Amino acid sequence: MARRAAAWLLLLALFAFAATPALTPVGGAAENLVGGQSQSFTLADQYNRPRTIAFPTGKPLVLMLGDRGGSEQIEPWVRELYQRYGDSVEIQGIAILRGVPSPIRPIIRSQLRSRAPKSVLLDWGGAVADMYRCQSDVCNVIVLDRQGRISTIVRGGLSAERSLAVCQVLDRIR
Repeated sequence: MARRAAAWLLLLALFAFAATPALTPVGGAAENLVGGQSQSFTLADQYNRPRTIAFPTGKPLVLMLGDRGGSEQIEPWVRELYQRYGDSVEIQGIAILRGVPSPIRPIIRSQLRSRAPKSVLLDWGGAVADMYRCQSDVCNVIVLDRQGRISTIVRGGLSAERSLAVCQVLDRIR
């Protein structure tokens, strides 16, 4: 009985931390980032495998960053872009998990392993989210060319207008 109660408290704590708005825009509009050079970074995925994003790359890279609220918007974006571009662009999901306490992290990893068989990078400290000035509760779509220049940033769920904006850029840099 005590174990069951402890498990429920752990899950409640998880949802309390995951639901807390953790992202705030950092130092100005994201549009100021477009045209700038992305920094390289390394994050581990849900299988605890480190992955370094560095430039140049063999193909354009689309980063999909989202916190708990924004994660619901990522899958439609991924489906749309894979359907249109297949393997000619690389798509990488990044979960923004700032504020999740260390004891809860194994649970998050386990949930992501069961929900997302493809690699999802885990931004526990929020450094990558800060670098791209991510917003809370929306999918943050960052398109990078092969040299690592930020080609566009689109925020929000998939819509015809947002899809057109991303696809026009990808068509140009592919």
